[in-house]
Amino acid sequence: MNNEELEPNDQKRINERSDCKGLIKWSYFNQSNYFDGELFNFSKKGFYFETSKAIKKGATILIQLTKYFPENLSSNDKELLRNICIGEVKHCNEILKDDSTCYGVGVKYIFQS
Repeated sequence: MNNEELEPNDQKRINERSDCKGLIKWSYFNQSNYFDGELFNFSKKGFYFETSKAIKKGATILIQLTKYFPENLSSNDKELLRNICIGEVKHCNEILKDDSTCYGVGVKYIFQS
């Protein structure tokens, strides 16, 4: 990410994030092994999810939204949420959660439908 997208310490971004809950499946682009993930937020340019598998920074992945819970989403937010997209992994950080390890993944859209 460059300084225009993320200011250090303030975590301020150009595009506002919308919190949501959803389930996804992801795979490395052009591969057939899919992994589960949980979507936590998204914006016009990308999204954040957690998964049990580490993903290499810079990897291109295919993401499919399998289920989402629209209770708190506005009409505009629903239009920004993508069902299928291709993205570049911008970061993947290990997270300890309930005595297990998962990975927090930030993705920037490359192609969206």
